[in-house]
Amino acid sequence: MGFYDQIAKYYDDIFPISEDTVSFLKASIGNSPKDVLDIACGTGMYATELSNEGYILYAIDLDERMIESLNNKVNKDNLKIKFLQGDMKELGEKFKKHSFDAIYCIGNSLVHIDSFTEIKELFITIKELLKGEGKFIFQIINYDRIISKGIKSLPTIINNDVPLKFERYYNYDKLKNKVMFKTVLSVKNEKIENSIYLTPLICDKAIDLLHEAGFYEINVYGDFKGNKFDKDNSYALVIEAK
Repeated sequence: MGFYDQIAKYYDDIFPISEDTVSFLKASIGNSPKDVLDIACGTGMYATELSNEGYILYAIDLDERMIESLNNKVNKDNLKIKFLQGDMKELGEKFKKHSFDAIYCIGNSLVHIDSFTEIKELFITIKELLKGEGKFIFQIINYDRIISKGIKSLPTIINNDVPLKFERYYNYDKLKNKVMFKTVLSVKNEKIENSIYLTPLICDKAIDLLHEAGFYEINVYGDFKGNKFDKDNSYALVIEAK
């Protein structure tokens, strides 16, 4: 069983929905109805929220348990979200008959792709799937800060209602230009550990790849409140491109 299979039932308790994120997405996408694709949707908390707001949602995630969780939400609330299990690198095939007003990928999902070449290929596919003035929004951790400051961990997430504790550790391998990401989820009497290499996409590299993929207007933020991005101090990198 994979890591995300194991944590799927706790995912919404670890990462509860952020109203700042919802507000940012709605402002960026524009008034509903709009055709929107959620890449690496997880349990679908943002897809369901936007669907409830009148947007026409499509969603994809690699993990079967995450999609099962989204399916439960769709059935419970009678939502009209079209979703499937699949790899984000296969978007061109999975959604070749569709076009979107907006596509978003949040939650540091993008850096699970193995190389900058594959990230660029994904950007090209996304650009092809967008309508003329369509927007691509993504959010990852600020890897400029992780690398330059030698950051080894992010603040531990604690939810006393479950209860659970989620620890996140980072180790940058300069030779491989990879970040080893280790997590420890302690919940009730269970401890779930995982480690995976991530591709550290820094801000300038992300902008270069977006330009190469055909995006011409790019806005950069340090969070979903719309604050200015600071390479040394922002915890997140949020990019809006069209």
